[in-house]
Amino acid sequence: MKVLKYILITIVILLIGFLALGLFMPQVSYGHTITVDKPIEEAWAVHQDESKFKLWLKGFKSIDLISGEQGKVGSTYKVVVKPSPDQADFVMIETLKSIKETDHVTLSFDSDIMTFDQKTAFSEKDEKTTISTTSVGSGKGIIMKSMFALMELTSGSFQAQEVENFENLKTVINSNTTNYFPNQNTESDTTIIN
Repeated sequence: MKVLKYILITIVILLIGFLALGLFMPQVSYGHTITVDKPIEEAWAVHQDESKFKLWLKGFKSIDLISGEQGKVGSTYKVVVKPSPDQADFVMIETLKSIKETDHVTLSFDSDIMTFDQKTAFSEKDEKTTISTTSVGSGKGIIMKSMFALMELTSGSFQAQEVENFENLKTVINSNTTNYFPNQNTESDTTIIN
């Protein structure tokens, strides 16, 4: 009987400790910075190119406009990702909160189990572009808040995913061959004789 009592006390203490995580750490903050060997206009264009999302966002399946005007503040999108082959599709609603071309984009995501906000900022120096992210996520309800806190504290899973995605983006930008600016004037080899 004493053994059962100690087992129950241990379970209660662990449960209280788990729930306390969500109270003391209701949000998980993470981010990453990369520098690419491309000018800011090209880095921005690749980052915004939906056809390249699957190349750098792990598990990305689709993004579809739900409301508003494509690329405008307030527009909403249905985003579907498959975290791993053995997991079901994960659906989020993305809202474009703020955007300034070649400067930043701020997105808000909402799903059944979590919300998170992400700001991606761009800056250029010496024809190289630095891209930095700042993200804040929160589970819905105390159990999910505690779960996310435990995941981040024990394995750094949110930070690790951010690093993986943006290191993938770095590779995609640096190897980009898409001409996003076909109508820009380029220097020609034509010589004009007066």
